[in-house]
Amino acid sequence: MTALPRISRRTRSPLARLPASCRPQTVADALAIQAAIVGQLGERVAGWKVGTVVDGALTYGVLLASRVMRSPGGIAAADVTPLGMEAEVAFRFLRDAPPRAEPYSYAEVADRVVAFPALEIVATRFTDYATTPFLERLADCMSNGAFVIGVERIRWRTFDLPRLPVELRFDDHVVVAQVGGHAAGDPMLPAVALVNELRASTGVTAGQVMTTGTYTGLNFAQPGQRVRASFEGFGAAEAVTTA
Repeated sequence: MTALPRISRRTRSPLARLPASCRPQTVADALAIQAAIVGQLGERVAGWKVGTVVDGALTYGVLLASRVMRSPGGIAAADVTPLGMEAEVAFRFLRDAPPRAEPYSYAEVADRVVAFPALEIVATRFTDYATTPFLERLADCMSNGAFVIGVERIRWRTFDLPRLPVELRFDDHVVVAQVGGHAAGDPMLPAVALVNELRASTGVTAGQVMTTGTYTGLNFAQPGQRVRASFEGFGAAEAVTTA
């Protein structure tokens, strides 16, 4: 089931689809394929990206340690086709949120994290990102190609995260400039939801990161462009996609 996606990641050979015999039918199927791929790659789980709720199940993608970098980062464009770019606010856990029966509250999660600006690079191991069914993209680490970390803000709770002014820039061209824009309003809300999803299995360990969605939508860059995601007063993350 997982050999083709694993080989595709290593060889840069895109897949048209997953074989019909092992296409996920549910969110649980897709997450099981994702976990098997991560295990076969021998990768460390550096964190997660939180998605939406589908058929009552929360979706999420693993951030592979080999694809997480500090800003300013550089990555080959061929490794992150089709160069989707998203400006995000993410969180690093300073303390564990271990498995337990009782749900974690908003305050308990907030007390365990520090926030930072981030740039997610959306990529695919399929030939056509747009037409690949969602569950197959979910199995592909929810299309994470790379994750760029900006400087942490220890006093992050002094910022109005739902209304942060944000700008996404490709070279000197401003692609998006607006106030706020996160689908959940407060990016902490999806983080709390995923912590409570993971409390039934792995939990979250100190050092892992969690990113909870874009403020700017998904915009596609060109090879060789410098991409900068910046939040007024909060910080920035940037990367160059080398041709």
